[in-house]
Amino acid sequence: MAIETMKRVRLTTHKSVSEEIFAGIQKLGCCHIIPGGHERAGEEDIAVIRSRARHVDELLGEVRFVMRFIDPYATEKGGGMAKALGDAPSYSAAELKALASEDELLRTAESVRSMEKRLSDVKSALSRVSGIISSLSPLAGLPYSLDFYTKGTETVRGVVLQAAPQALDGMVSSLSLALGDSAEIFVPPAPEGVAGRIVSVIYSREAEDKFQSAISSYQTSRVEAPHHLSGTAADELERCEAELSALKSDEAAVIREITEVANKAYKRCENCSDYWSIQRDKYGALMGGEQTAQVIVSEFWIPEPRVGELKKLLAPHAAATDVSFSDPGTEDKPPTLLNNKKFAVPVEPLIEMYGTPTYGGFDPTAVVAPFFYAFFGICFGDAGYGLLIASLLTALMMKKRITGTLRKFLMILIIGNVCALIFGALTFSWFGDSIDAFPFLAPLREPLKKLRILDPMNDPMTMLGVSLAFGFVQIMFGLAIALMENLRKGDRMAAFADQGGWIVFLCGLVLVGLSSSGSVPVPSGVSAAVAATGAVILLTTQGRSKESFLGKAFSGLMSLYNVTSYLGDLLSYSRLLALGLGSAAVGMVINMLAGLVAPSLNGFGVIFGILIFVLGHLFSMVVNLLGAFVHPLRLQYVEFFSKFHEASGEEFIPLSIATQYVELKEEIN
Repeated sequence: MAIETMKRVRLTTHKSVSEEIFAGIQKLGCCHIIPGGHERAGEEDIAVIRSRARHVDELLGEVRFVMRFIDPYATEKGGGMAKALGDAPSYSAAELKALASEDELLRTAESVRSMEKRLSDVKSALSRVSGIISSLSPLAGLPYSLDFYTKGTETVRGVVLQAAPQALDGMVSSLSLALGDSAEIFVPPAPEGVAGRIVSVIYSREAEDKFQSAISSYQTSRVEAPHHLSGTAADELERCEAELSALKSDEAAVIREITEVANKAYKRCENCSDYWSIQRDKYGALMGGEQTAQVIVSEFWIPEPRVGELKKLLAPHAAATDVSFSDPGTEDKPPTLLNNKKFAVPVEPLIEMYGTPTYGGFDPTAVVAPFFYAFFGICFGDAGYGLLIASLLTALMMKKRITGTLRKFLMILIIGNVCALIFGALTFSWFGDSIDAFPFLAPLREPLKKLRILDPMNDPMTMLGVSLAFGFVQIMFGLAIALMENLRKGDRMAAFADQGGWIVFLCGLVLVGLSSSGSVPVPSGVSAAVAATGAVILLTTQGRSKESFLGKAFSGLMSLYNVTSYLGDLLSYSRLLALGLGSAAVGMVINMLAGLVAPSLNGFGVIFGILIFVLGHLFSMVVNLLGAFVHPLRLQYVEFFSKFHEASGEEFIPLSIATQYVELKEEIN
């Protein structure tokens, strides 16, 4: 429940040892680089580092090119999910460096680029030939050379027209009457896949006007033949089909060649990607500092507990380095690094999803964790679901070496489902009402019913009271945190007026309601006095920023209207009841359907009943699991965080050895 204290480091390193030192800093993985980049003298020395960084970027460009091209053909690919599940290959630093050979990468890229060009050429030729075949297909029934239609002769020209079938006879008659013996008209059989009918007209050029006049009253379109072809359409089609077949064989051969090397090349690129990404990050940090002809001056943030590790790293290079440490200044904005106990660590990604807590402020992780886990359990609300999912995820965690954010997310689900197991046992919900619905489970009924202390289905008002009680406690907790933060900052008036007043007023209103209903043995006069005290505090303090007496009085009076906002926040916690009842109700319906089907269908009912039970509860688990995660998260973000949380911090992103595809047995040199 703390934010790490940061120290600002100013490190001056001689360029002869700068790469070695920053490689060591990268190993530590605890230094958040402050961007600088102000270049001074020594352009030649600066150019050396810049050149190395540019070379690394070029190598990574080659890696991206190869991986992008080979990706559709590779079947053995790693990635973030494989690494998170612990399935990534593990190498030592020396092994990864050897596997990321620059020469091998460049040879692979050259080979792949050659295959890409060959494949591109073949695909281009395939597209060209397919287009020719498409344009020739309507002309396949014509007995004449295509020259008649593309070039013609000095005295004769040919045209292929396409017309609607119903207009064909009329158009042919008009052409015959207009052109007479000076034309030859041929109507081939209707080709497949063509909407209209094809008409070939070869006529004297002198009869052009007659030809145009004859077709003017019909809707026609001209079918153009490829200009570079001279044989008949049938002959050219046969030749193109043969060429198309040969091109497809060439394409298959190139793809086969690519496939044969794809997995090996992709794996090599995965290794190169990780290794050269590490080098890129290192050079990026080097170039981020101010540079002179001989030294690099860098600044970064480091958590105070790890200052000793940095000093130990720099000790062998004392003659070539100078380092100073300082506390954050008033204008500094240090990054925020969360530091929590084990039970709260899984919730950190949920806090960061909302926003990074402000440095020097309050880290809500440890406070959110118990509320979120409890709310998750109430919303999921089934002991059978919780036991099954928690067991499966625990087995997965034990089998796989899961790391990173995925591990934290799975831990949230495991703890949340353990809470669901507990809450389900307290409400006697085991896969819905399975214990009561199926007679063969009768031996479990009495021992499990002894655990029940709530019955939400038959007594929802009690469960509603529990939900609202959780909500009231969390809202009060949020106000108390804000009060403590104001006291820590020295703003006692804000703590007393803005949080203290509301805590007293809201607690008084709740006591009034509980005492009136007889739920708590508190005299109504005491409850009213507590509420009145809180109201007086608010009335007299909420307008303190106003100048006039009337302004102060009016603002104080209007502030009491904000009680409706708190009431709305409190009622939002009724969703805990709604989701818990929803999970139980869906389970009951599934069990009822399975029970109705089982005795029927001539003996097959048992099989269908089991299918309904398994698939139905699987569906219920997936749907309710989503709701049990989203709605408690919303309660934290909207109802809880609005009372105290500031999320304007900068995320702590250290220079570190970050890999995507492989695990390192040891840090890289």
